[in-house]
Amino acid sequence: MKIEQLRAFIAVAEAGELADAGQRIGRTPAALSMTLKQVEADLGGGALFEGERKGRLTPLGAYALQQARRAVAECDSAVTNIRNFASGASGLARVAAVPTAATRVMPLAIERLRARGPTARVDLRDIDSASVVQAVISGTVDFGIGTLPAAVSGLMAQPLLEDPFMLVCPANHPLAGARRPIEWRDIDASEFIANGLCANIRAPEVAELLARAQLTVRNTTSLLAFIQRGIGVTLLPALAAPRSDLLCVLPLADTQVTRQLDVLTRQGETLNPAAQTLLDEVHAVARELEQSIRADRI
Repeated sequence: MKIEQLRAFIAVAEAGELADAGQRIGRTPAALSMTLKQVEADLGGGALFEGERKGRLTPLGAYALQQARRAVAECDSAVTNIRNFASGASGLARVAAVPTAATRVMPLAIERLRARGPTARVDLRDIDSASVVQAVISGTVDFGIGTLPAAVSGLMAQPLLEDPFMLVCPANHPLAGARRPIEWRDIDASEFIANGLCANIRAPEVAELLARAQLTVRNTTSLLAFIQRGIGVTLLPALAAPRSDLLCVLPLADTQVTRQLDVLTRQGETLNPAAQTLLDEVHAVARELEQSIRADRI
């Protein structure tokens, strides 16, 4: 028995006549009459209505109406759930992201999703790039955002955004008053604080700074606290370098020193709709942030 046959039966039972029911669901009385006979035949030949008129249900008809309404409601609910899942309005999106993406990209992307109305649940993990790679490979998350320095078997890396490294120093540092991009020779290695992000820079000048650094701080929040105290200077990507009254963020003359963030997914696998919908917003936010970086408006 088809669900549309049950819908037709419900319409007739509620209307009490074929003509009115036909107008409600766009069927002719003759078509409805044939459908009711098919339903009765499928149920073993018992009558659904008392007599030829459709104003009163038989006991079988009353029970059938109760069950038909339940079946139609469950079917409609299932279709709605499937449509919501397919549109990304339900389900679960699991994401692992490096701190910069977790704090600068993801909030904007999720905010835009919520502005549309009901959205899927999001499970966001704020971890370093190496952990992001492992989370994607293991299937713990649907996609990751991080830096992939070399190809990894089973992973696909799609460029998300590129931001230049900047010099971050205390607001009262002598370099803070510079009216030009900072040259490598301007940076005093004795006060340079190394960090995990600048460790990936391939420039020989940075390698020398790292080799001579007396202090390494890997957590960005802690790193910025040291700089605010006037303990040293460091290099950070533009998105990771906050503006404040206690800090000064200066561009480098070497514009080739950049950090690339990639979207990492498992090769050969399709994202679930919730994750894909979120990822679409992530790409849109990243494009806008990259434009802002170029315009020096971060």
